[in-house]
Amino acid sequence: MTATVHTAGALSAEILARLGTCTVAQGAETNLGAAVHWGKRTVDASQVPCCTLLEGDDMPEHQNRLTEYLVKQRFAVLAYVPCDDENPNAAAHAAIRDIKRALFKTNGAADGRLGQKVRLATYLGKQIAPRADGEKFVLAVVEFQCDYVENVASP
Repeated sequence: MTATVHTAGALSAEILARLGTCTVAQGAETNLGAAVHWGKRTVDASQVPCCTLLEGDDMPEHQNRLTEYLVKQRFAVLAYVPCDDENPNAAAHAAIRDIKRALFKTNGAADGRLGQKVRLATYLGKQIAPRADGEKFVLAVVEFQCDYVENVASP
């Protein structure tokens, strides 16, 4: 199986596009896709709802060809969504479900390859940050890894 995405930038663009579909108008539980950022680590209450894609370390493994590598790239999606003061985790869990569907579902079917764009997409876990006192939003994080082939001579 040959993946069609061969660069980290193209892979991030695909993930960002998928996160952008996470709006109530498009059938999601939250509007975390109302504003999608690439690498932004902090937001303030005026920017909520939104999400950001963070890129972690990649782990290249040499392939048979001179400049081809299987790259295992780690990612985290941080979702900032409005919440109820008394039950902030309810909104966090809704955001986590939205992110999982965006990443692991294509055309209504379960998909571990981002629509055949990577060799494998693997869920690595979730976190819910404690809501800061007085804040009206909660932070939910989903971590995952994508394995894809990159030709380092043509990044």
